Amino acid sequence: MSLDEALGRYAEALQDLSSAGLAAAAGNFYNCADICNQATEKLLQAVYVLRHDSPAAYDHDLPALGAAVGAPPELADDLAILDRYHPAKYLEGKTPDEADDEVGPDTAQDLIQRARRVQRWARPIIFSAE
Repeated sequence: MSLDEALGRYAEALQDLSSAGLAAAAGNFYNCADICNQATEKLLQAVYVLRHDSPAAYDHDLPALGAAVGAPPELADDLAILDRYHPAKYLEGKTPDEADDEVGPDTAQDLIQRARRVQRWARPIIFSAE
């Protein structure tokens, strides 16, 4: 069961990354950031499920989840930056328009690249499982 679940979560994350690119292209920059955060959590959860046969607790703490799955140190900055854009953390006291203005196109593209680095790390783990 864990491989099927891991593959499903990985596939959902890839769909999210595609949606993040579309959101950025449409000028919905905070939406892009939020989707990158979600995709990253799904990628980490895919690895966790594969290794533990159940999902990790959903506390939306990407650095903690990264540590739980043994993500390499070079992803620590990516996880910390992506973690900031969870809606419960980022939107407090902001309107959606303010969030879009604060994120902007350059940040949105940066977050897509950070999420893709996590994806490139997770991919061989998921696809080498038996």
